Amino acid sequence: MPINETGEMKGPIQSVSRAAAILRCFFSADELSLQEISEQVGLHKSTTSTLVTTLKNEHFLEQDPKTSKYRLGMTSFLLGANSNINLTTFAQPFLVSLNGRFQETVNLATPLGSDIIYLNKIDSAHSMRTCTRIGHCLPFYCTANGKIIFAYYPEESLNRIIDNLSMRKFTEHTISDRNCLRQELLQAKQNGYACDNEELEDGLCCYAAPIFDYSDYPAAAISVSGPCFRMGGGVRDQIVRELQASAREITEMLVRSRYIASRNVG
Repeated sequence: MPINETGEMKGPIQSVSRAAAILRCFFSADELSLQEISEQVGLHKSTTSTLVTTLKNEHFLEQDPKTSKYRLGMTSFLLGANSNINLTTFAQPFLVSLNGRFQETVNLATPLGSDIIYLNKIDSAHSMRTCTRIGHCLPFYCTANGKIIFAYYPEESLNRIIDNLSMRKFTEHTISDRNCLRQELLQAKQNGYACDNEELEDGLCCYAAPIFDYSDYPAAAISVSGPCFRMGGGVRDQIVRELQASAREITEMLVRSRYIASRNVG
């Protein structure tokens, strides 16, 4: 707990906590109305309006003049870009290369609580492709990116996260048993890559490899995703090899730059 200038213990500032809660609403939504924000944070509409107006004045939020809905503003964008500048910058050439090599969607994701959030994405030129987007959050257990990141978490942290999961089934293939999930993560760690086999979307699969920071902590994952019929057999083996090679090179760059990832452990 913080200590003030007189040496007394200070608690959290309620208005700051509430403002942070409002900003977190945009993890899973591009735009929200004042009413929607109010309902999500559990505050009276007038209180929410005051906080939202302040965040708008500081450019953490901006308002669409036509719909009156709110979205993240330039200040939020610049802070997010700055916090991930090494990771996204270092990974960009590898995403471009993998996308050109396999003509499939390539993603860069990092952990956020018990979810992952997509930092970058290059879409496939094919009409059939995944529906993820930059800034999109998804539960870790149904994505290749999430599984390979969380596979390297400290055992105590990982068990706590798994024990508190609400495991929604996105498809009939989604893992919904905690013991099965633990086995899946153990196998992913042994293999050095993870697979999402129609666990998030029917007909689509994804392969991911881990990226580590200077302290050898799982900072992110890089992945290739697309329709299962285009990514099986020998193609899968090539994708996995090149993903792992790319992930190793990005890791080496992060280590050389002494990059330390945020510990957003749930």
